[in-house]
Amino acid sequence: MRDLGALVASLVVGAGLVGVPLPASAATTPVTCSAVVPVYAVDSGGKLRWYGHRQGASGTDAWADGSGREIGHGWNTLTKVFSGGAGVIYAIDRDGDLKWYRHLAPSTGEEGWAPGKRTVIGTGWHDIVDAVSTGSGVIYTLDRSGDLRWYRHLSPTTGAEGWAAGSGKVIRSGWTAVTRLMTGRDGTLYGVNTKGYVRWYRHTDPRGGGTAFGEGTGLVVGEGWDGYRSMSAAGGGVMYGLDLTGRLWWERHADPLAGAPVWQARRTARTGLAGLTSVFADATACAANTSFSGYAAGRQGQTLAYRNGRVRAAFTVGARTALTFGDLRTLTEANSKASVATRARVSLLPAPWALGAPWAGEWLDRPRDAGEEDLLAIATQYLAQAPDRTKDGLRYAGDADYGPLLADGTRQEGSDFNDYLGVPWSYPGKTDAPEAKQKGALDCSGFVRMVFGYRGGLPLGVEGAMPAGALPRRAVEMAEDTAPGVTVIDGKGAKPASYADLQPGDLLFWDGSSDDGTAIDHVGVYLGIDSTGRHRFVSSRKSVNGPTLADVGGPSTLDGEMLYDRSWRKARRI
Repeated sequence: MRDLGALVASLVVGAGLVGVPLPASAATTPVTCSAVVPVYAVDSGGKLRWYGHRQGASGTDAWADGSGREIGHGWNTLTKVFSGGAGVIYAIDRDGDLKWYRHLAPSTGEEGWAPGKRTVIGTGWHDIVDAVSTGSGVIYTLDRSGDLRWYRHLSPTTGAEGWAAGSGKVIRSGWTAVTRLMTGRDGTLYGVNTKGYVRWYRHTDPRGGGTAFGEGTGLVVGEGWDGYRSMSAAGGGVMYGLDLTGRLWWERHADPLAGAPVWQARRTARTGLAGLTSVFADATACAANTSFSGYAAGRQGQTLAYRNGRVRAAFTVGARTALTFGDLRTLTEANSKASVATRARVSLLPAPWALGAPWAGEWLDRPRDAGEEDLLAIATQYLAQAPDRTKDGLRYAGDADYGPLLADGTRQEGSDFNDYLGVPWSYPGKTDAPEAKQKGALDCSGFVRMVFGYRGGLPLGVEGAMPAGALPRRAVEMAEDTAPGVTVIDGKGAKPASYADLQPGDLLFWDGSSDDGTAIDHVGVYLGIDSTGRHRFVSSRKSVNGPTLADVGGPSTLDGEMLYDRSWRKARRI
């Protein structure tokens, strides 16, 4: 898949969506940065150093002359240092005093400070876990009680002491697991927790300090950030992370305005920084382009389609499924204590995705019926206690069994979608008659074929009758590269090392049985990160007699050191 990512990255970013003329004033990229993004750093000796990143919008390793220049000393006496934008720097000392500085040359890095540097503009800033600013004097702090507080410094340019009414109020609580904050301007906040998950928040009143947050607030948009020892954001979704080896990474959350869980491919921005203890980028150096409509390269072979600065859809080269984003909803089951809150919708495309597809513009902009069902919603219609759905006398959905009960107390495999329906199904050159005893039942691959095939519209095949692009009958066949879609994660016979490239709707494959060697023997559908912080899926299992996303008979999660954690091997995107 990394070669797919390189292919997409090589395409022209910002090309107009096919069939949809762009307005004359439209931006040509989804993010704009200043010619030089100031990145400040404190080294192990307490020296403040300046670096100027010339490619903040793309992450390319290109730096201004003088990068690494010392512009201050004694900064190791401070407990928190963060950017206020446009050269403004705030720092908290060991006594809990908040101090103000303004660097006069943030774009070139010359040493020079505005009068009044080190002015104390606030006291009592003790027990702060982290503090960030979105610019214009707006500051957020997270304390050890898990309270997020809002402040607005009235004179960020001159450093005069003075605060807006309400400064210091708690606007959010319960953030005890959050260890780091980052900002994306205009009320966008990111919280990084102890597991390395990045959660997105939209504060709707950053200037006035109201307590309201937008829809989707708190959803996980990224993971794997526990590998950074210091991190900071420059606005517009652009972020920098310093790892343990001294490598500075550029990352960009591709949808800071609406919080879709999509990213551009991360890049090494600079190496050789092992002597630094912390980095912080200018908080207002970049901004999302609210007028951008077009394509941009995402991570791992993705193409991101934008409308007015927000990601409308995420496509993957060679895949028939696409992610779109709608209102927040919750995926759960009657007997499940966990649930998945998500804005993601998974839909089947007319053909495998390729940039320049002639149907793309029409598909993106077609009106969506408010009651239109995506593949994730369809999958939940076969869970425990799901109500029956019928059309013309045919029961096509409702609580499904796994298969008939055998004499040894186990469930028989072999229940396909047409067995559940109780109808024959014709393939090229053959017809498969339903098994009467399997009516209302779906085994693991039969469940996937019901959701993606019979209900979703993907062509289906069986052994001896396999049309091009058809979904095979067995899990082991679905896992092969000859099946529809693309492989996005492959553990090569072992558990994959990372979940980061998964997206809702991906097919997951396991080697869960010991009686068939190392062959793939189970398949399910990934849903997302659940209310307990685990990676949850839905699949049809013998132990619970049918499709489930609950934890009866073993957790339906990829983490937790149980069967479906240990035996996970692969993920493919149809």
